[in-house]
Amino acid sequence: DVVLELEPGERRPVLTYLVPPGLVEQIQLYQAVWVPLRDTVQLGVVARLHDERPPFTVRPLVGAIEPAYALTPVQWALAEWLAEETLCTLWEAVALFLPPRLTQRVEYVLRPTGIVPAGRISSVHRQLLELLARRGPLTLEQARRALGRSLAHVVERAIEAGTIERIPVVRPVQRVAYERFLRARPNPALLDETMRAAYEAIVRWQAEHEGALLPQAQLRRLGLSPAMVRELVRRGAVELVEFPRSALALASGEVDRPLTLTSEQQRAWEEIRAAFDCDPPQAVLLHGVTGSGKTELYLRAIGECLRRGRQAIVLVPEIALATQVVQRVAARFPGRTVLLHSGLREAERVASWEAIREGRADVVVGPRSALFAPLRDIGLIVVDEEHEAAYKQQEPAPRYHARAVAQRLAELTRALLVLGSATPDVVTMYQAASNRLRLVRLRERVGPAVLGRQGQVERVPLALPRVEVVDMRLEHQLGNPGLFSRALLRAIAEALQSGEQVLLLMNRRGLATLVQCRSCGHVESCPLCDVPLVFHADRRQLICHRCDLRRLPSTTCPACGRPTLGYYGAGTQRIEREVRQHFPTARVLRWDQDVVRQGADPRRLLQAVLRREVDVIVGTQMVAKGFDFPAVTVVGIVHADSAIYLPDYRSAERAFQLLTQVAGRAGRHLPRGHVVIQSYTPEHYAIRAASRQDYETFYEEELAFRERHGYPPFRRLVRLLLRHRDEVAGRLAAEEVAERLRAEARRCAAQDIEVLGPTPAFVSRIRGFYQWQLLVRGADGPRVVAGVSLHGGWIVDVDPVSLL
Repeated sequence: DVVLELEPGERRPVLTYLVPPGLVEQIQLYQAVWVPLRDTVQLGVVARLHDERPPFTVRPLVGAIEPAYALTPVQWALAEWLAEETLCTLWEAVALFLPPRLTQRVEYVLRPTGIVPAGRISSVHRQLLELLARRGPLTLEQARRALGRSLAHVVERAIEAGTIERIPVVRPVQRVAYERFLRARPNPALLDETMRAAYEAIVRWQAEHEGALLPQAQLRRLGLSPAMVRELVRRGAVELVEFPRSALALASGEVDRPLTLTSEQQRAWEEIRAAFDCDPPQAVLLHGVTGSGKTELYLRAIGECLRRGRQAIVLVPEIALATQVVQRVAARFPGRTVLLHSGLREAERVASWEAIREGRADVVVGPRSALFAPLRDIGLIVVDEEHEAAYKQQEPAPRYHARAVAQRLAELTRALLVLGSATPDVVTMYQAASNRLRLVRLRERVGPAVLGRQGQVERVPLALPRVEVVDMRLEHQLGNPGLFSRALLRAIAEALQSGEQVLLLMNRRGLATLVQCRSCGHVESCPLCDVPLVFHADRRQLICHRCDLRRLPSTTCPACGRPTLGYYGAGTQRIEREVRQHFPTARVLRWDQDVVRQGADPRRLLQAVLRREVDVIVGTQMVAKGFDFPAVTVVGIVHADSAIYLPDYRSAERAFQLLTQVAGRAGRHLPRGHVVIQSYTPEHYAIRAASRQDYETFYEEELAFRERHGYPPFRRLVRLLLRHRDEVAGRLAAEEVAERLRAEARRCAAQDIEVLGPTPAFVSRIRGFYQWQLLVRGADGPRVVAGVSLHGGWIVDVDPVSLL
């Protein structure tokens, strides 16, 4: 039985195929195979093997991927759990575990059938038959080159005549290049004095670096020649280990050594180490203020995991952040760490995947997809910034949350799970309060290393940044109508004068977020989506941030014809322009999705900041996610209210997290940081708590709100979204599904179920499709939704992180 990607609406998730004699010896469970489906060849995965032939006609497999690429039983169990938990198909879950480029591919070749044509055939047809008889099966391109002419129409006529058949053939794909590392073997045979010294140098280097493999590039520093290494390998004292070239670049530079822990860090580390020894290991929530040294504890946990002979996964929410984190991890564990994410070139992804699969890499760093890496013995999973919404997969299915998958994977592998954040998700903290997670706290920032009284190196606590909240209502009453308060302008000027860096957050892109006629009130909106167009000055275009529709701005109002169009609101481009006007000599870098989409590499943006080539960084939430900017001492949050008043139950939580995280970019090194929060509602509990970095107070108020209104963690949610070309037909279809959901809840006696809606979605039309939303609320929500058949246009999201 083979799991396949079938057409929407097809019921059977698996089809049965015959294993041909040539493949009997190599086919195994959970292996990827090529199978015929209608008139195509499709990739599938073996779900079950039968000893007896079924009573119906079955077609044979076309080919099989190497057994080494088969899913493990743990991966298969995780895929089945994913399909059940997120209500996706089994194939959608299984496909997550397949390599980025399979080591074999299917090509179609032309082969003569031996049938003599009934009538006359063209000379080209005859030449093609003679070519295939002489050279054997060829691809269409090979035949075209051999005959020097186009053959597409001739081939189709030959297939219709039965003289040629098109058959699929599995071809190997070229493998990737590797570089070499050295590993000392224990108890080598007798060595002379020179070889013994060389061997001991390698052993000493590995011991100093927690057992890491010795990169070939380091040999010269140790005084080892290639001839000496060859002799050590010949005598069996040293083993040569290959590693993918793309991953090696991440381990370049000086090797990092463990930092001295503060007393608070030491206590936290002892708790984490104790969690390793529980049977099974007890999952940990590491709640530490920004700059409290959580990364060093992650590194200690990785080292402990490797010492126990197991492997580790480190998750980060964004690809850009993965680059900075992997440099720290690879510097501590050179030759054992790979980066894995979709932003790598295909050859790099294949190289990293191969290193993991073949056991040459023990630590994988990446975003949520790194959970599906082919590690064989996972002993640790770290989820850094576990509160980030980026851990939730939105499109395509399965719509999983990496935190939930990590928890399930840790259970299946008996691995330690460490969730880290300065602003934990309310649901995660509720689990810790319910004793489902071990809560470990870090309340102090870690400062620089100093020499203690006894001559030992110590790390002292560092003060949290000073936070100033500016009431913009009063600022305007006092005669300042600008985007920047006087306090923020003063803080920026002082930082620039001291040669320090400034970070300004504006969580909107563009120059003007609203273009409206001052005469008739017309708003320039997207004709395909019910959202206003945003003016981008650098391209002189109005752009829809939903469907990317673009057009030139008009000089007159398209509704009334008057030249009275006004540009209102502010985005990152407007902030950038204002900074340049106030501080013309400052070097300003804008870091938002527009800049990245235009080709800017986030890694280069980060390096420009770290090399002090930038004075002021203007960014969206992209820059708030865990980056360490050593020279940033001033952070300005230009409009703190933008995320709070959205129609979503998590809007206050997201605002608190964003404000706290971006404030945490200030003063992570000396001198002390200064944060200016500008708000029109400074009395809101999220802003008050963020200004004090007071997570506990925010958590208590937010939890009370959730309990009053029946939101997670007290009740589960399933969101169903229908996209339909016709507004009325879409509403009627959504109403019909809502009634079927209510009937299913009654039929299966589901407890505490509410079906809310249908209502228009927050964005009621996108790309020409009208959107209708249903919410199923209650513990049995997923079971109720699973019992109702849904057809085209429906998107199901279990435990959504947003209702917008």
